[in-house]
Amino acid sequence: MRSNVISFRFSDEELEALQAFQTPEDKSPSQTAARLLRGSFSRSTNVSTKTPDVDVLEAFKREVEASLDEVRSQLEELRGKLKAR
Repeated sequence: MRSNVISFRFSDEELEALQAFQTPEDKSPSQTAARLLRGSFSRSTNVSTKTPDVDVLEAFKREVEASLDEVRSQLEELRGKLKAR
């Protein structure tokens, strides 16, 4: 199977959110992103490479945004707790 490199930029906030999902097995943020993306494809019921009318990129964006929203919420909660100290 052929492999391809996919590259995109993250803001500092997005990178921080991604790093919150990093596991000891992930040697880099890129590995974390790849693991999360592969997991989102296996969980998603809307993505099918056999259906030509499905926009895989849009499905990916929705999955990433949902994950980032969750992490942003957690970061804001932690920042609030730190400020309260």
